Amino acid sequence: MKYSVILFVDSSLIGGIESHLIAMSKLLERYNIMSSVLFYQDHNNRELYKRLENANITFGFAGGNLKSLNEILKMFPRSALLHTHGYKASIMGKLVCRWQNRPCISTYHAGEAGTGKVYFYNKLDKLLSYFSLNFAVSSKLTEELYNAELLENFIPVNESTKVLGLKNNDQLNVGFVGRLSHEKGPDIFIETAKRFNTPNLKFHMFGDGPMVNELDLSAVSYHGQCEQQQIWQQLDVLVICSRAEGLPMVALEAMAHGVLVIASPVGQLPQIINHLSNGLMMTESTSDALHKQLNNVLMLSVDQRNYMLGNAQRLVKQRFSGEQQFKQLDRVYNSSLLASLPSF
Repeated sequence: MKYSVILFVDSSLIGGIESHLIAMSKLLERYNIMSSVLFYQDHNNRELYKRLENANITFGFAGGNLKSLNEILKMFPRSALLHTHGYKASIMGKLVCRWQNRPCISTYHAGEAGTGKVYFYNKLDKLLSYFSLNFAVSSKLTEELYNAELLENFIPVNESTKVLGLKNNDQLNVGFVGRLSHEKGPDIFIETAKRFNTPNLKFHMFGDGPMVNELDLSAVSYHGQCEQQQIWQQLDVLVICSRAEGLPMVALEAMAHGVLVIASPVGQLPQIINHLSNGLMMTESTSDALHKQLNNVLMLSVDQRNYMLGNAQRLVKQRFSGEQQFKQLDRVYNSSLLASLPSF
């Protein structure tokens, strides 16, 4: 059955959800499914809007309230499916779809519970999962929801991409890429960088977020927000020292681009990173655990590192290129559309 998809999100930064939306739009396009991105409101997120424009992805804005979202959805046929991303869009989307007796599909990305209002909204969003068909990006999240199945993240994979190997055998460029917020552990990365007094490692941070003015950036080269392609050209090792995660898109991007991943054992990462086979796994999300794994990287030979990089890239092509994920999406989209049709 023919359908189209409205990817609904409330976004003020660029992070994993935003990268997922771009990957989702390109995946649907690959299978000739029309889609667009609808923002709950305009947060003046110009860098993201520019990336959507460069990818030829159609996007628009609701007015930041339930009434405007309700009016916008009324203009779409019932074959246009609302697929929400992020807790605020998920809550609003479910409510409006209930009013209009439309199907709602939600993807749950957040591995962290949050605090304050965010904790409340995340809790409410999970309770409301009863009113939608749901995907979650980690097994743990799946267990916390109604009507949910695991949908692993995916990225566009260029078949001609080759493992780049080490950019510089004498110095390894180690990077943190992501939102500068407590759950992502930028403080762990900086604390570890301060402990190394060796020319063999150079530490970089890419991203922005609420902790940017709290962090002592003197031990790292801070680059702010950058295009993904620029990042991978500069790094040999990616560190994911998060205290909570789903399945970070940045891990898949790094693996696809020949960048070695060191990850903390949270979210779906232990199911992706096989220690010393396609990356390195920390025992916990602490500076001591990261310090140990960086020392392990320094002791690996170039052949051992490139062996791991090759395994990582093959895994991404086999499991995270979108082919399996589209089959899941298509099945759920079709079943939700059929369930919403009037009976006679």
